[in-house]
Amino acid sequence: MPVKVSVVIPVYNPGNYIEDCIASLRRQSLPPDEFEAIFVDDGSTDDTPARLDAVAAETENFKVIHQEASGWSGKPRNVGIAASEGEFVMFVDNDDYLGDEALERMYDYAVANGADVVVGKMAGKGRGVPVELFRRNHPRATVDNAPLIDSLTPHKMFRRAFLDRIGLRFPEGRRRLEDHVFVTEAYLRADNVSVLGDYVCYYHLKRDDASNAGFQRFDPVGYFKNLREALDVVEKY
Repeated sequence: MPVKVSVVIPVYNPGNYIEDCIASLRRQSLPPDEFEAIFVDDGSTDDTPARLDAVAAETENFKVIHQEASGWSGKPRNVGIAASEGEFVMFVDNDDYLGDEALERMYDYAVANGADVVVGKMAGKGRGVPVELFRRNHPRATVDNAPLIDSLTPHKMFRRAFLDRIGLRFPEGRRRLEDHVFVTEAYLRADNVSVLGDYVCYYHLKRDDASNAGFQRFDPVGYFKNLREALDVVEKY
């Protein structure tokens, strides 16, 4: 069977938090021969590299790529895109997890609506997620008719051919808002964006140790420079 979805998971020192992610991928209703999970280990220094190798050895549709630490999520996501074989690419963070039917529902919804981007309903576990955006299904959403701008995290499904056609990849290096730059351009250049609001596809977790990458201290000057890049995308498209 051709691969329908490639799930790309950037990994850096998640500890036990990655177990829920792994378990949710194993529970997917989409048959294992129709999706692949690509874990890109970005130089983890805990026990995660060995754990991922063991999981991949016993799970045929799981793959692991090890690389030197790049310092942020952009490069491992790009490496995952390059290694992917799926018609669509789904991005999941190593401390989050998916609803059991997420991949199947999102893929079917994308095909039914000719979507380049599918935004699946999110639920927050200790952190905020958009609410208004997911009040209903929205098969043809735009920044004009739906509050898409409320959801700029990368935890969505993207048509691989669309990403290749417009040359869209994540900014790399240690920086902020690489996902905002990526998702904003995807929204504005996609032929269609579909919002799936009737099933929780993605569980967004705040770690008890508050060590999620987005909660780390940041340099205001660098942050607003990165924000300017996202606004430049809006102005351009």
